[in-house]
Amino acid sequence: MQRRPSRFESQVLPPITLCSLLWAFGTAPGARADDWTNSGGNSGRNGLSTAAGPSAPTLRWSGSRSSLISWLPVTDATSVYTVRQPKWPDQQPNDAYVVAQDLATGTEQWATVLPYQAGDWIPWVGGVNGGRVYASRSGNGASISARLVALDAANGSILWQTAILQDMGSYDGMVFAPDGDPIVASFEDIWRFNAEDGALVWHAARVGSVSGTCGGAIFGNALYVADAVPGGHALVRYDLTTGTRLYQSPTMPGFTIQNTPMVGPDGTVYLNRAQNNAAVDFYYAFTDTGSQFVQKWQVGGMAGANAELGIGPDGSVYAITSGPRISRLDPDDGSVLNQSAVLAGFSSARFAIDRNGRVFFSNGAFASGRLYSYEADLTPRWNVAVPNINIGGPTLAADGTLIVCGTGTDLRAFFTPTVDAPELALSVAAAGLRAVPNPFARETAIHFVLPGEERASIEVFDAQGARVRRLSDSRDFSAGEHLLTWDGASDDGRPLASGVYYVVLRAGRWSETTRALLVR
Repeated sequence: MQRRPSRFESQVLPPITLCSLLWAFGTAPGARADDWTNSGGNSGRNGLSTAAGPSAPTLRWSGSRSSLISWLPVTDATSVYTVRQPKWPDQQPNDAYVVAQDLATGTEQWATVLPYQAGDWIPWVGGVNGGRVYASRSGNGASISARLVALDAANGSILWQTAILQDMGSYDGMVFAPDGDPIVASFEDIWRFNAEDGALVWHAARVGSVSGTCGGAIFGNALYVADAVPGGHALVRYDLTTGTRLYQSPTMPGFTIQNTPMVGPDGTVYLNRAQNNAAVDFYYAFTDTGSQFVQKWQVGGMAGANAELGIGPDGSVYAITSGPRISRLDPDDGSVLNQSAVLAGFSSARFAIDRNGRVFFSNGAFASGRLYSYEADLTPRWNVAVPNINIGGPTLAADGTLIVCGTGTDLRAFFTPTVDAPELALSVAAAGLRAVPNPFARETAIHFVLPGEERASIEVFDAQGARVRRLSDSRDFSAGEHLLTWDGASDDGRPLASGVYYVVLRAGRWSETTRALLVR
């Protein structure tokens, strides 16, 4: 198949808030809450992470295979995956590699060349989920169709290829259903594929504005895309299970956009409907009631293809407004709470925002490409030049490593090693630390697995880092699976308030943390 060419205060709020962790609990099986699985970091594409990013631009490591263009990096708990492109697509063989590098050291783990058919385009990585890295050679403005390929995240081997062709491109952006199924949206089509074998789950036709940046965003059982309609554009809700087109928002006037929707942790749907015409360039916020879209607000927007928005842990919306500047917007009414200085060399916006509200931002530019870091109120922290950054990050990994890609061998990992409650050193030495059920009202079971006989302790901390319950003093545990219960009470037997709590397993020189949501 071939295609034609409640008001939030302006001060910084506590670093962990309920809305950000409600989002984390909604991640797909096989994806940790802090994995950066796709463009925008999660299925809402809102850039929000519960990891803590670097406090300074200190390199953990740098370097990769050489690339002519900077492409999206994604991460799981151990690795970073991206495309490194030494040649143009018609310069076969080995025009581009899907590369996996160790998240902690940068060591190359594997490099795979996707199968090539005459006329295929530059490979892209859409995301990683459930031990599968999803990639294809489709795109170029939806003019080239190809199979979606699932690679084994452990070794880069091909697990499956779809039987049908799809035409999503590198700038559209993939998202994942709660069970891990990849959702691929392009100019005129949406596909849901089965994560286990690549079989088609459903297909839906749609009408995008232009043939790029046409992806969707997910909240609950809703998939949102922005489509062209008479007189402008509308958000359209599709049923995630069946692919049925359900309803659309009021029309947003304008001729063209090249931006995707974003969904906040509370379900608010945002869109930058902008085309470089102040009369119709606006950021829109809509509430989806389950039967219709109700507009919350609109504020003056800023044109820019492939631009993303960001959400802070307090619900603040980060967007580019006139200047250009980054503006922190009140999610209730869109009013400006804080602004950055005027940005130099701005091309497009990509955000990663950590659990402390710290903002990491790329201007998307080429010769003047730059990575910025700000406090939640947009007080500058630091910035570094990353020439030709394009869509190469920022990506915020589970352990707080910040990844950005440039061209040539320029791939950088920034990291600040810290161990402080409730953010504790994460180890893969323990497996399966989890609370079940989660959320819980009366009691939750704490499951964990030890690889060998260990002296370990289990404690519970609140969102401010204060220990509220010691479930087990440091004592010897045998190898294997263990289970403890927590009744939602403190050490003195006092029932604790609803909120997010951290269950911390410490054994020897390592520790692991999981989150439990108590709902009274």
